[in-house]
Amino acid sequence: MSLLGCLGIGHGDVVAVAGAGGKTTLVYRLAAEARQAGLRVLVTTTTHMGTLPEATTGPVFIEEEEGDPAPRLREALAREGLATLLGRRLREDKLEGVAPDRLCRLMCGADLVLVEADGARGRSLKVPAAHEPVVPRQTTLFVVMAALDVLGEPLDEDRIHRLELVSSSSGTQVGEAVDEDTVIACLRYSLGYPSRVPPGARAAVFLNKAEGDECWQAARRIARRLVPPYSFVVAGSARGGGRRIWP
Repeated sequence: MSLLGCLGIGHGDVVAVAGAGGKTTLVYRLAAEARQAGLRVLVTTTTHMGTLPEATTGPVFIEEEEGDPAPRLREALAREGLATLLGRRLREDKLEGVAPDRLCRLMCGADLVLVEADGARGRSLKVPAAHEPVVPRQTTLFVVMAALDVLGEPLDEDRIHRLELVSSSSGTQVGEAVDEDTVIACLRYSLGYPSRVPPGARAAVFLNKAEGDECWQAARRIARRLVPPYSFVVAGSARGGGRRIWP
């Protein structure tokens, strides 16, 4: 099933994607599916980044690089149906995230807004620090990601972002194998992602890299323990599609 469909995303949604394990890939997959459905899509980020995402498609606008981006964004969305907006350049190797309070004006002309609202440095599992993620108040769907390739692997900095927070919130010690309980504890942690859902927004989990029978069985077991605090859980591949597995 399309990721757009199984996440229930449609016209008028503002989707903030947080967590770890494939956020940029998911955002641009959703953008491609939305374009096929005839929606005009704005992709943006509220987090700092070093370089442009490899998945970037369509015209890219950087705030204040060529003046106010709003008119050019509207024109690009009307002409091509897809545009990416990034924050102003702090230095050659660092781009700022777009301030959430600016999005209301800048997203005019878009049928769907997709926001990468968190950073994880390419890791598969994360618990957010106090200042993360940066979620726009207009968000209608908050998606938290974790990648299931972390299962059975050691809890270390190669696979985990915010290692100490993940260890303390899950009870899994550094160097121990990550299991289903570790993933569940991180996603359910009351001071973590469940506390960051904007008022009125739907909240979902996307379990990425669900590949092979064993992984799918693990995804189903994990999903049953995530609702609540989340509304539903989707599993699959940010590159290839997925399906809602609970409820």
